[in-house]
Amino acid sequence: MTTLNCPDKITLDAFSDTQLRTQNVNGKYNRFTNDLQTPILNAKGIQLLNANFINSALPLMDDTAQLMFFYKVSALPSPSGSPSGVLQAVRLHPSNFVPFAGWTNFVRNKPWASPADLVTALNLAAAATGDDVGYNPLFIADQVLFSYDSTTNKISIASKNAFYITPCAYDDPDLISYFNGTLSYTSDPPYGPIKMNSFNSGNSYATAPIQSWKLGQTMTQRLGFSTGFNTIRAWAVPGATPSAANQMGVFVNDTGTIEADSPPILIGSQNVSVYLSIVAGSGIDATGRKNLIQTIPIEVASQMINSYTASSVEKPALSIPTEIYSITVEMLDDQGRPFYQPGNYDTTLCFSVYY
Repeated sequence: MTTLNCPDKITLDAFSDTQLRTQNVNGKYNRFTNDLQTPILNAKGIQLLNANFINSALPLMDDTAQLMFFYKVSALPSPSGSPSGVLQAVRLHPSNFVPFAGWTNFVRNKPWASPADLVTALNLAAAATGDDVGYNPLFIADQVLFSYDSTTNKISIASKNAFYITPCAYDDPDLISYFNGTLSYTSDPPYGPIKMNSFNSGNSYATAPIQSWKLGQTMTQRLGFSTGFNTIRAWAVPGATPSAANQMGVFVNDTGTIEADSPPILIGSQNVSVYLSIVAGSGIDATGRKNLIQTIPIEVASQMINSYTASSVEKPALSIPTEIYSITVEMLDDQGRPFYQPGNYDTTLCFSVYY
């Protein structure tokens, strides 16, 4: 009886959850439950030994943000006052986007083989047939050109005509006002939200769904244009001041390019945090959740198996019940959002149990 109810190691497997597919009707899961055929009794602690799962995170996150590249356009090289240029956007569609019948003006998000691969897709999305201004009111066809330099490992942008452009900081007041629905340009028509021409009753902008976004997270950052509105960029003109950096010499037309501040980030998530239903208070994350068992680094490209093995240091979670009949595993990404796995991706974890 003692040996039977006191295993030294246990494994948990997503495919062993008999309710996995009925509970996750959207075909994805980030949590699963294993009912133990033999309960664990009198355990004092538990530690994650190894984990194997497929890195399901897309390089541009999980389709809910960072699919829109915002920039500003001006007829002048150094616009002053507010707003500093007119807000525009090039966007990708979510990887699971299904268009309305006959609608082809879109480029989907996917795992990108390299920054050059992503740049090719962005140029398609920015071209005349890459989007539809009827559903993306911030779209100007053939306005912006993306390029990638493998020597510096940086992405650059340039205008394809005589108008001047500049990347829009993720915290630009105009961008925040746009997301809040309060942006108003006196010399331009009102700008509505970016929508997707998916299945909708009227096949019209009015009935189309809004493309998902998160305030403070844009593709601009992921491509390497990482500085904020109150930061003076390295390539700003001498004398530029915070919050005016976007207005002083950083707009370029078809005679120049603007290089990103840093290399692009094509990693959907850096870590996956694993939480267990039986851990009461041994592991506390940054948001205050108390059932964290381990944080696992992502060390492989998208859609490859991420294999993690703990170090030899013994550090079990000690706040667990003395009788364990089932265990629920939950996985979250860097941002505290569900780390979703498609229903055909298995997840296996092995734990050491202490008595």
